[in-house]
Amino acid sequence: MSTTSAKKVAIIGAGPTGLAAAAHALARGLEPIVLEQGDRVGHAVRQWGHVRMFSPWHYNVDKASERLLREAGWNSPDPDHYPTGGELVEQYLAPLATRTGLSRHIQT
Repeated sequence: MSTTSAKKVAIIGAGPTGLAAAAHALARGLEPIVLEQGDRVGHAVRQWGHVRMFSPWHYNVDKASERLLREAGWNSPDPDHYPTGGELVEQYLAPLATRTGLSRHIQT
């Protein structure tokens, strides 16, 4: 075992909190392993995708996640818009999981 290998961190769930935790782990030089029971990221959020959230985008986008997304060319949604669960998945969670360095750390 190499002394320079990153420590692994298991994260349960690939929803907003799990992906944010993984983004913070990467930022700290750790190797996250995100385990999602569903077949896609945001599985639980997709169950209530038609429901509008109680807070606007600027409260729902994690800063470490946003840095990863911006590096991948992401255009953030209107920070004052109140997204639905479906919008949260399609405009934030899915791009975070597929277009950033997190993609190789997620297992469904």
